[in-house]
Amino acid sequence: MARRGQFALAPYAGFILVAPRIKVMYCPTTKVACSSLKLLLAKANGSYDAARVEKLVGPHIARSQTIHEKGVNGLPKLVDLPMREIDEILTSPEWLRVYATRDPLARAYSAWENRIFSRAPGTPDAAVALCPDETSDGRIDVAASFARFARAIAEHTDEFMVDHHFLPQTHIVQPDRFDYTMRVRVEEPTEMAALVAEVNRRAGTSLALERHNQGFGIALTEVCDQHTANRLAATYRMDHERFGYGTRTFPATVPPRPLGPVEASLLRSFRGAVEQLQAVSFSARSLAGVRFGARQIWKSLARRITWGRAYSDPSQVHW
Repeated sequence: MARRGQFALAPYAGFILVAPRIKVMYCPTTKVACSSLKLLLAKANGSYDAARVEKLVGPHIARSQTIHEKGVNGLPKLVDLPMREIDEILTSPEWLRVYATRDPLARAYSAWENRIFSRAPGTPDAAVALCPDETSDGRIDVAASFARFARAIAEHTDEFMVDHHFLPQTHIVQPDRFDYTMRVRVEEPTEMAALVAEVNRRAGTSLALERHNQGFGIALTEVCDQHTANRLAATYRMDHERFGYGTRTFPATVPPRPLGPVEASLLRSFRGAVEQLQAVSFSARSLAGVRFGARQIWKSLARRITWGRAYSDPSQVHW
């Protein structure tokens, strides 16, 4: 494993994953097709372990989200590899070093819908508190709620940036520090198809890119006015400049976009399910911790009683 003192770029490489069998280095960015791309690479790399999904105790709002667990995708982090391997990955022409980008405004809307509006597990409480639901005629108004978020993230940026779903893409992929050989824009089907084709060529597979995280199906153009777009463009100015995304034009005002009865029911059910999932996950982790601690105490006593003969296999010392 590389030490931080040896790997000077370690502070900037925390997100980068490696698919060693097919020689692909990939920096995933949240809300930029990262679930789909991780699944593609894990399957191509032969490290995807679907059986591990049933053993997870962490909160996941959908089975597809389990691909972010290391035990499921089997993709090591770059910083966890020996320095010799890191040097090869970062410099060898045999390696594909890739990242994906997305229009910053579309990504911000997707992050808000998932983290704030839907209350996804792990969303900072402070960020949620800054973005209460706005209502119109007694119904949740999606347009006003999104505008409230745009104002909140502009005025209280630090409260949101502790969640990497809201971090600028430039802060995650660090394109000026790593010698990437490929960048794909998720809005461009031909670029995404080229990446899939290259992965399949390296792996000798015929995998397709699977879509995940479809959201509520409410288009950004239904809820975003020009003032809201300008606020978000200022917050993510560095992404616009670095990746060449132009300024988008929106109406000066948009009418209220209240949730319909079915949409409101879906949102309530979703938020309720997340709360229950977090409670169950917390209980499961607590029980797992208690069982683990009890086993360790028993094994320690057994080793003492048998003078080290019991549970002496080094590979099982922690289990």
